Amino acid sequence: MTHKHKLTRRLFLSFSVFPAILQAAPLVDFEHGLGLFSSSGSTQSWENSYKVNLFNDPEPEIDSSVRLELNHSENIFVKDNFQLRLINSNTGHEMMFNFPSNYTLSSGEVASLDNFLRDWRTDEVKRIDTLLLTDFLKICSLCAKENKVLKVNVHSGFRSKKTNAYLRKQSYKVAQNSLHIIGKAIDFSIPDISPRRLAEIVRANTRGGVGRYKTFVHLDSGPERSWS
Repeated sequence: MTHKHKLTRRLFLSFSVFPAILQAAPLVDFEHGLGLFSSSGSTQSWENSYKVNLFNDPEPEIDSSVRLELNHSENIFVKDNFQLRLINSNTGHEMMFNFPSNYTLSSGEVASLDNFLRDWRTDEVKRIDTLLLTDFLKICSLCAKENKVLKVNVHSGFRSKKTNAYLRKQSYKVAQNSLHIIGKAIDFSIPDISPRRLAEIVRANTRGGVGRYKTFVHLDSGPERSWS
């Protein structure tokens, strides 16, 4: 006996509305600092998955004649006293700092930051440019309020060549020679400060590249330039 299944009006509406629900889902949970596809587990088979990197910035290409040097010789110095909570938006990993005035980060703290800013897809760690970390912490201190912990969402730090090549397949706007590849760029946001205002603060207090996007700001220690 053959059974015929009727497609009811309610069932039809359910199927038609479902894609719209997915499309309308918030891409970034700023309350918890997590992306829609955040992962705190294994990074295996990410290249074959349907996960989307939510923080791909169309970073301008730098002329190949420009010599990009990594700064690793100087210490990372924090001038002002402030409290900082860093949240990796892809993994949920957190780091807490309580900086006293005129503080120099230890080698262990620098190594922890390098690990925090690793390529979360491949789990590769690269030593992050000293000037970049110094500028980043300077911006954090300028945004911090007295006796309050500043929450900063970090969306992208070091990006391996494998990851960058994968992202370029998803979008032609991803720079082939991104400064993320050599550990000279960080993408971040601060929930209580709009990207527009944050970009203004970064531009006024750093000498590298600054890119402003709808949900975050790109900071790098490359040539001085600005885009949005």
